[in-house]
Amino acid sequence: MNNFNHHIYNSLMLTIMDEENSLDNIKDLVADDIKKEVWKKHGISTTEWAKYAAANNLWYPVTVYKDNNPHCYIIISEDLVEVRFLDERLFEYVYMAYKKMDAEKMFLVKVYVREYYHKKDKPLQDVKKDINMIFSVEGGLNVRTRDFIREESVKVIEDNMEAAHPVNVSQNWKSIPKYGEYDEISNYEDVIKPGDLLRDIDTSLKSPVSQDDEVNPDSKKENKWLPPDWNKN
Repeated sequence: MNNFNHHIYNSLMLTIMDEENSLDNIKDLVADDIKKEVWKKHGISTTEWAKYAAANNLWYPVTVYKDNNPHCYIIISEDLVEVRFLDERLFEYVYMAYKKMDAEKMFLVKVYVREYYHKKDKPLQDVKKDINMIFSVEGGLNVRTRDFIREESVKVIEDNMEAAHPVNVSQNWKSIPKYGEYDEISNYEDVIKPGDLLRDIDTSLKSPVSQDDEVNPDSKKENKWLPPDWNKN
């Protein structure tokens, strides 16, 4: 099990807040949803709040660490579980959003993969390519890719694609994590398996992969519609 705490990730400052600032921000975020007595009792620490929130389906953050470095930032709320994977600069390079479908199960509805030039110190100024994947329970898949050509000005080349037939979304279903049990959703390699997610696409129409690019789940062949270092931290 990876180490974790309940400190907030600040995407503007590219830092993990300390306990005091995290607690202040949590209070501001949940104040309208709870009674003052609830916060007085359970807002004594980020951990105490997270345990209460998890038991009562309320908003709380989780920062997961790997080798003592921030690995991903998770937000669990009433309807969604969102996971942001962070690189060594604390740039977000993979985003995954799960929709809670009932009290036990959730479904991965969105994956966002971002590749950087590694030249600028701000994410939006450094983006080289991003890919948005939107899934439906029925197996629908829409993919939007954007390439950012950065010369004197920024040129964006966008492409939108849709699967002609339902894709295999069996990997998209996960159990809603209980408090402290975040390992399953902290390893995106176990979830984003292009060979599984994109199997059975009808390639006679424009789709996210061509016939030559389909990936066998047991194969190590590169998936050309993903950036070459999409799964490198």
